[in-house]
Amino acid sequence: MSPVSHRSVGARVAHQADRAWRGLRLAVARVDPRERALPDFVVIGAQKAGTSSLYGQLSAHPSVMPALRKEIHHFDRAPASPGRYRGWFPRRAALDRVARRTGRGITGEATPFYLCHPAVPGRMRAVLPDVRLIAVLRDPVARAISGYHHAVRVGDETRPIEVALDPSATEALPPATDVAWYDAPDCPLRLHGYLARGRYAEQLERWFSAYPRGQVLVIDSDALRGGRVPDAVLEFLDLPGSGPAEVPDRNVGAYAAPASELEAGLREYFRPHDARLASLLGVELSWTT
Repeated sequence: MSPVSHRSVGARVAHQADRAWRGLRLAVARVDPRERALPDFVVIGAQKAGTSSLYGQLSAHPSVMPALRKEIHHFDRAPASPGRYRGWFPRRAALDRVARRTGRGITGEATPFYLCHPAVPGRMRAVLPDVRLIAVLRDPVARAISGYHHAVRVGDETRPIEVALDPSATEALPPATDVAWYDAPDCPLRLHGYLARGRYAEQLERWFSAYPRGQVLVIDSDALRGGRVPDAVLEFLDLPGSGPAEVPDRNVGAYAAPASELEAGLREYFRPHDARLASLLGVELSWTT
């Protein structure tokens, strides 16, 4: 996979959005960062696997105070100061009030690109050694197709789906040491990466090397279909109660089903990666059985 030579429409939109947030970041910076909490949890991915739905469900829980925005992208770009990162989260005094009222008060963020960026586990470990991590995994074939249609909608993709998702055209990613490539706003893995993002085992292995297994919860996206925070997530985050009332799914797109030949080719491409994932986790997921 070679880097793109020009900034795509989607990358320009992301750049403009970052500029729009600049005023908010400056306002946030006026508050002493030492007064603010660091996140108790981070949803690290995967993209188009239900992270927005899960974060919305968690944000509606009475014991959770969300960050100022869902995706902060602190660890998947050239590192900024920890103080700036704290600025996105509630004041510790506010979380203490929530804890007195509900029995627990926590905050967190959700940036799906964290899962597949090779430098993020180490960067995050240096700042958040005790954080609890949640990885939501979706059938990689369905995830790739959904990711393609998302890229089309935001203007990052013009190729036919058969070309963009052709397994035979997939190239190797640069080595993990090429951090500048992965940090770039127009990094092809960030903008496309339809197949690479679905190779979950190689991504999780990096996280398991940086964090104890007990700090990483891996859930199947099928567990989010009830519209409530899954019990496994409530238990993992020590959240009281059964979660809020049903929260509608977010970022759900509609599109035509792909040709059966394309889907069969993708299924074959992911077969060894899915087997590696099942071996790593010691369990079968909904699409690996």
